[in-house]
Amino acid sequence: MAIILHSCFKKLGSFISKADLCCNAEKHYNSPTCCFSLLLTQALSSIHTSCLHAEAAGNMAGDLIFLAAVSLLSAFQQCHFAWLVGKSRMKHKVMPPAVTGAPEFDRTFRAQQNCVEFYPIFLTVLWTAGWFCNQELASFLGVLYVFARYKYFHGYVQSVKGRLTGFYLNLIILMCLITLGAAGIVNSFLDEYLDFSIMKKLRKLF
Repeated sequence: MAIILHSCFKKLGSFISKADLCCNAEKHYNSPTCCFSLLLTQALSSIHTSCLHAEAAGNMAGDLIFLAAVSLLSAFQQCHFAWLVGKSRMKHKVMPPAVTGAPEFDRTFRAQQNCVEFYPIFLTVLWTAGWFCNQELASFLGVLYVFARYKYFHGYVQSVKGRLTGFYLNLIILMCLITLGAAGIVNSFLDEYLDFSIMKKLRKLF
């Protein structure tokens, strides 16, 4: 749509430019036609700039769609965990601001708190790895992290030892994302300031 509008504005702008040339040649600067032409040219220039900005924003959104989808999925998961804590409060009659009660509630509350504590770290490394290294790979690891958090939470609710499988999987995924993010930042730095790209070298090899 933006490309079609761009083409239309270009043709109309060309027509108005010819009208301006006629006005300049005949020196009819104060005529209604020339004034209208000038105003319309300025308006079209503003609209054209807005369309270019919208097109650029659309391209950027397409480049980040997987990261945004994983982030939104993880946010819904955090909301679900918070809801489960509230449900456990009602079940065991642990009213706020109390944070201790029946053992099952304690495990549920602690599982949710651990998820909240790690959430900023996850979002930071997810977007860093996706932006500087590879969006698809980072998003795939992000989905695995959401699954691992599900295993951790529900395993912890059942028993203290039940959390370990999900917790270790979370740590492994976070380390992978941190490694990807760090590698991407180093590659971007070398490419920007030293004109040396590790990723380009690897693509030539493989």
